[in-house]
Amino acid sequence: MGLLIFTNCKKEPFNYRNKFLGEWEFKVDRTEFNTDSVGYYYHDSLTFFGKIKYGTNDDEILIEYSNDNSIMLTIDKENILSNFPSHYCNGEFDGNGKIHLYLRWGGLGAAVTHTVDGEKK
Repeated sequence: MGLLIFTNCKKEPFNYRNKFLGEWEFKVDRTEFNTDSVGYYYHDSLTFFGKIKYGTNDDEILIEYSNDNSIMLTIDKENILSNFPSHYCNGEFDGNGKIHLYLRWGGLGAAVTHTVDGEKK
């Protein structure tokens, strides 16, 4: 009597986002200002151990860079980030292990900015 062994050789497809997923250390500078008649300025800096995860769609990543802040961005196969919340924003990966984001919302004399530098752990 012989022994039959069946195996499944199905491989999971490669996902180009995988190299960015995981634990990250983010250094974040946050600024809020308003130049109206009262005027307002707030700034803080923090270090946060966050994550980059799969986004909702097959070409998105979710970057959780503080307890209160995250952003979902589109990333293509050349690692180009897009779909930022305003035309002032930009960002890029520096190889597989570093990211830099500049995020800005507002106008007419008031704005919120987040400068985010991350390193994969």
